[in-house]
Amino acid sequence: MEVDALTILLTIAIAAVLAFVKLNKSEPDIHPLLLDQQASVAPLRGEGESAIHRAKSVPAGSSLAKVPLERIKTLDDVWQNGLAANSTGRCLMYMLQNQFSYIGESYEHVDRRIGGFGTGFITETKLKPRTETPVGIYAPYSQESFVAQQAFYRYGFVAVPIHDLRSSELLIEIVNQTKMKAIVVAQKALPLLLQSLKDCSSIKTIFVATIYISEEQKKIAAQYGARILKFAEVEYNGSLGALDAVKPEPSDIAMINYNTKSTSLSKGVVLTHANLVAAMTGFSGSLPGAKKFTSKDRLLSHFTNGDVIGTWMTSAMVMAGGSIVFPSGLMKNVLHDSQATTPTIFASTPIILEKIHEALDATYGTGSSFKKAYASKLALLDAGRVSTTSLWDFIGLGEVRSRLGGKVRLVVTTNPTKPETLKYIRAAMGIHVISTYGRTETSGIVTSRNMFDYSNDAHLGAPVGCNEIKLLDDPERRYTSGDQPNPRGEILVRGPNVMKGYYKKPNATATSIDSDGWFHTGEWGSFNANGTLELLGKKKKVKSEKAPSSPVQEEEESKE
Repeated sequence: MEVDALTILLTIAIAAVLAFVKLNKSEPDIHPLLLDQQASVAPLRGEGESAIHRAKSVPAGSSLAKVPLERIKTLDDVWQNGLAANSTGRCLMYMLQNQFSYIGESYEHVDRRIGGFGTGFITETKLKPRTETPVGIYAPYSQESFVAQQAFYRYGFVAVPIHDLRSSELLIEIVNQTKMKAIVVAQKALPLLLQSLKDCSSIKTIFVATIYISEEQKKIAAQYGARILKFAEVEYNGSLGALDAVKPEPSDIAMINYNTKSTSLSKGVVLTHANLVAAMTGFSGSLPGAKKFTSKDRLLSHFTNGDVIGTWMTSAMVMAGGSIVFPSGLMKNVLHDSQATTPTIFASTPIILEKIHEALDATYGTGSSFKKAYASKLALLDAGRVSTTSLWDFIGLGEVRSRLGGKVRLVVTTNPTKPETLKYIRAAMGIHVISTYGRTETSGIVTSRNMFDYSNDAHLGAPVGCNEIKLLDDPERRYTSGDQPNPRGEILVRGPNVMKGYYKKPNATATSIDSDGWFHTGEWGSFNANGTLELLGKKKKVKSEKAPSSPVQEEEESKE
């Protein structure tokens, strides 16, 4: 049987039309009705307060999410799960000093490093494990800080991240309040630490992430009774005979974090292993099944290891056995870092995402093909669809997507991020975005915005599964639970992610956490009809502070 040319051409034409229709289908990614009610609302409420809102996965009467699996209750358990899931797979990616290329290390290799540094640390400091001993980490953007933090989890020490590498005032205050005897320091932070040693008399051992320590630096440290040791040498010496792990309990303190919106820098937030595992569980539970982290994923995060958001974000990736990228730390290299390491998960602050948007729009935004492609993708977005398979993704937007490495499937950020930037990421780059809201006192998370909610509504999303939320009437502000159309009041949060308290400040703790376990955030909010939370402002004036820590600094700042 012969097939003539006309039949062949008709078949090709029909196939092309069907492919076009398939690639440009406008069915929404999620049925709109599923966005109409995003929280589980308790049927009853107390006097002077709103009904309690929870994640739909944990309705009233059920237990809040605490752990991802029964065997994973501490951050060391999280590490062990990742190690078992992908022992020979890549764990860390980072730059060597003074080079512009990345190297990788497997989970097995990093596990030996963790045991080695932990053992070397105990040998050099003579500090006893599981005695809730605070240890400083003044190196927020490095693979050394990751190894150190994991070692502290394994051997029962308390990590105290110090975020601002330029503030001697904050450094001195934290050191003196915690009486820390040892500290891990980045090379660029060492000069400021040495200048501050006269006011930090408790520090006796300094572990520096560097290949060179001058005699002058050793002399200055010795003058104030401290020793300087190279991180790598301590790690190597310890690896020759690593000690057995000293397993922490879920109730043990994992971190004291000073990156908080409190009225005083001296309020260190005490977070236990249980707190941080619950936060990780809450975040992971907010991801749809197909979007959850896997061992094939690679996280490039602009939140630091020490930042509480960075802690549960990194933990979620480690638990899955995925890999973690430590970026170079310069704003001008943000796109290069992503292209060089091809992450699948890109976690960043609103400011950095907005700068990326500005840079890409300046490069591609004026082209006629880009304008047509972007307009078409915006129409798809308005129809409820984020796509990487439309014809426009191949014709006009492929290069834009490649600027983040070409493999990013999810961007994670915090509120508030400009709606124009979120639209650009979803439409021009075809990447889903999930944004979170939280406080350091709640382990960095309270709500998470549904990744399929592409509206411009200025809400924070619904509660994550590890906590519940209610609003308390504020007569002074005239915010009440009876307000129409939506209840308003102070945002209160309760759950296993809520801090143990403020470090050595029982009165401040009692003021912030009431007898029923509700943390009073000091922020006003309202509940929308669909169960999402909207932020209305701060109840009281708080001390100005920076956005969550980020390793990406302007180039001029990095040279300071």
